[in-house]
Amino acid sequence: MSNLAKSRKFFSGIVPVLAFFALWEIGANYVPNGLISRPSRVFVAMAREFAGGELFRQTGISLSRILLGFSVAAVGGIVFGFALGTFFRRMERFFLPFFQVCEKLNPFAIIPVFMILFGVGTLEKAAVVFWASFWPVLFNTQFAAKAVDPQLMLAARSMGANRAELFAGVILPYTMPGIFTGLKLAVRVAFFMIIASEVIGASTGLGWFYVRSSALYKLDLMYGSILYITLLSILANFIFERLEKHFMSWKEDAFS
Repeated sequence: MSNLAKSRKFFSGIVPVLAFFALWEIGANYVPNGLISRPSRVFVAMAREFAGGELFRQTGISLSRILLGFSVAAVGGIVFGFALGTFFRRMERFFLPFFQVCEKLNPFAIIPVFMILFGVGTLEKAAVVFWASFWPVLFNTQFAAKAVDPQLMLAARSMGANRAELFAGVILPYTMPGIFTGLKLAVRVAFFMIIASEVIGASTGLGWFYVRSSALYKLDLMYGSILYITLLSILANFIFERLEKHFMSWKEDAFS
């Protein structure tokens, strides 16, 4: 992509964001006091929280919970997805109906169950993140593994490839797009669920920070925490998109 094209892409993405904040700043003049805070005040209030270290501390707590739950969900989802979609199809007939039922359970409804099982703390929050993040990774990996072209598998076997070589040379490369689709969906869900779990029965974390701001009627921090959490989720998704491009560079080279 040329520099001109990159510049156009950047400005086409940043202009709507700037327009949103400009309209918000102007529109706040026409809204009764106590309903909405100006973005300029939001940024100043959040900067104070950063400077004081409180927002850094709460961010670290929430991110550690997300990392714990998401990493276990990613590893488990990928392993089970490959197992169900490749060489262990008998496992699919046994486990898949059970997993499909579990996936349909509302994660918000089972937060109290995790609180009973694990107590109120980091383990409970990580368990909630794990539960919600596991299913997108599992099902996207399984679907992608099952969708590998059988002709490629047959060709690799005809050349004497064993299971390990078949997996590393054929199945894994062609399953990577599906895996990253599941990971990107899962990381969005992870941020959503960590806030939900920290809103209920927590004294730390970004969800608690938002609830405290709301309870104290600090509108600047309330709106700021919403924007901040959204920004973190977008950043995490961007990281996975960059990782996907890195690991999928072989595909671009093959078709260029």
